[in-house]
Amino acid sequence: MPIKKYQLVADTISQQILTGYFQPGEKIPSVRASCEQFHVSMTTVQAAYEILEDNGLVASRPSSGYFVSRLADTEHLTPIKPQGISVYNRMISVLNDCHKEGVINLGTAVVSSSLLPTHQIKKILNKLTRDHMLELVTPEFSSGYPPLRREFAKRMLNVNVEVHPDDILVTGGCQDAIALALSAVANAGDVIAVESPCFPGLLQVIESLDMKALPLPCSGSLGMKPDTLQDALQSWPISAIVLVPSFSNPTGSLMPIESRKRVIALVEEYDIALIEDDLFSELNYQDKPVPAIKSLERKGNVIYCSSVSKSLGSGFRLGWLCGGKYHSKIMKLKAFRNVSEPLIIQMLIAELMKQGGYSKHLKKLKIALHQNQKLMQSCIKKSFPKGTLVNSCDGGYVLWVQLPDLCDSRELFTQAIKSGVAFFPGDVFSPHEHYLSYIRFNLAVKWCQEIEQAVISLGKLVKLQLERSAAQPPID
Repeated sequence: MPIKKYQLVADTISQQILTGYFQPGEKIPSVRASCEQFHVSMTTVQAAYEILEDNGLVASRPSSGYFVSRLADTEHLTPIKPQGISVYNRMISVLNDCHKEGVINLGTAVVSSSLLPTHQIKKILNKLTRDHMLELVTPEFSSGYPPLRREFAKRMLNVNVEVHPDDILVTGGCQDAIALALSAVANAGDVIAVESPCFPGLLQVIESLDMKALPLPCSGSLGMKPDTLQDALQSWPISAIVLVPSFSNPTGSLMPIESRKRVIALVEEYDIALIEDDLFSELNYQDKPVPAIKSLERKGNVIYCSSVSKSLGSGFRLGWLCGGKYHSKIMKLKAFRNVSEPLIIQMLIAELMKQGGYSKHLKKLKIALHQNQKLMQSCIKKSFPKGTLVNSCDGGYVLWVQLPDLCDSRELFTQAIKSGVAFFPGDVFSPHEHYLSYIRFNLAVKWCQEIEQAVISLGKLVKLQLERSAAQPPID
């Protein structure tokens, strides 16, 4: 049975309240504004607002509108019901548009080649092909190139995780690691708890495995709240949880250490798998690493996943995982999928790390990303309309932006592509097409006048959309 329009409106606004974008005491969009945003009648919006009132999320004030309830304990509300996912076609469409010729791509989260240590990589590659050609063409049947697994084990010490290299499995990137982990701990039709908003690639993986996603409302700054997770575990038969505790994509949230401790306690109490996506933790601007959730476990429930793809370029589809008590099963799955990753890439990354070039690169990259964040925030503040909010973070390289109430990022995306600018619209970060008034930018670019002008032109398009929305009569 299709979801009623008023229920969809209520779900969307409740999600925004639960994620903290509407704070206690803050006014939510007027009935007319929501009519414009959702393209529905006033009767539909009023029915949705009655649901929000009944749930204790908002309270009406005569002649003033609706405000988020100060006493509403929104952290304990039941999450949206699990359901199958269909995001593939939408994501392919967005990605194709982002990579069109002549489009300035501020959407896809990849590092610009200008920010990569290409000269040093070229030198290492030349040496490898000159001195190790026979080794490079020899079949590799193992968990990964041993020197590389040793380097990965050393890097995990930065987040307080001590593992033996034999407990590491090299994968074809972090997304491949997550797919392997999910395949090992869950079956088709099982419920997977994820953050909301959520990285689209994870939603695609869940869809490809024919599993169901349960989006759990998260704070834009603190990530998933343990109380929300606890309520979900009590309400649904969850088979696994996928979390990005450090600089989540798209919000950039950083889960506090106390929340991490409570999360692992729940995971061990319910004895389920937690897949920790630690892709961005090394891109911490403050150089204050936060212990990974895996460092806090006692029973092997955490499957730790990471990659060099986001720091050395997406062309290097190379990641790794530590499977805890599920490691043997994951290794068997990996053996049947592709045996091992290309040896030349494994040897290259191992040598770069061994020489210290990778650490030096990360230091330079973090400086550039932090500077880009400041420049992007300043540019948005100057060129976007009043009411635009930017979610600052201390690491990673995505910027989550909330546009004013009447904006629709899907419509904006269509107009922006025609103008030669791309971003990621907010609806791709939810299986329920929420976050319609949000957009995500990629910060891993070489900042220049062309990039600045692209952001400025996008701000003009947002203003035009607001003007057109304000000029339209309300829908009855």
